[in-house]
Amino acid sequence: MLSAHPVIFKGGKVIWLIDSPDITDIRFGKTLARNWYSGIQIFNHKYDEQSFIASNNNLLIKRWNSRSYQANIYGLSSIGFNLDSEESMYKLGLHADWENRRFMVMHMLQYSSYDESIMHNFRLAFTPKIKGYKGTSIWLIGEYSNHQIDNKNYEKILPVVRVLKRNYLVEFGGNGKDTFFTLMVHF
Repeated sequence: MLSAHPVIFKGGKVIWLIDSPDITDIRFGKTLARNWYSGIQIFNHKYDEQSFIASNNNLLIKRWNSRSYQANIYGLSSIGFNLDSEESMYKLGLHADWENRRFMVMHMLQYSSYDESIMHNFRLAFTPKIKGYKGTSIWLIGEYSNHQIDNKNYEKILPVVRVLKRNYLVEFGGNGKDTFFTLMVHF
């Protein structure tokens, strides 16, 4: 499971936990500039029980703001090492999204040197009721992911519910086989 962390307000800090069928991922970070987030990431690939620690950086490449929508392109990078074998590793990726107050579209592409894999993650989302910042916003998301590794494609479709309340984000989903959970806190 891949998820990009948008660059939040300058000086903002984040604690982020993701648990999915593929990975358990814990991140701590801070926005150092209006367009740059940096932090540390500790994650475990569940399919082969390999654990890693890495720096994690997101760079806002381009943002479009309008009265009715916002769109972003982010560059993603991580560099670190395998905690079990001490081999170095890196990840490179791009994240693009478009959203208004009712709908959201997101695509992420990421390459991992560890297993020479490519991951695509695509989301379509909508909120049935538009809420203000102080309200609780609920988004219904359809997620498609494709993990290309060892000349094989692993695909899955997952319905996800996102709940936003001020600086808190919770996501959970499942399809009868796979489950997904995210908790993110900005402060």
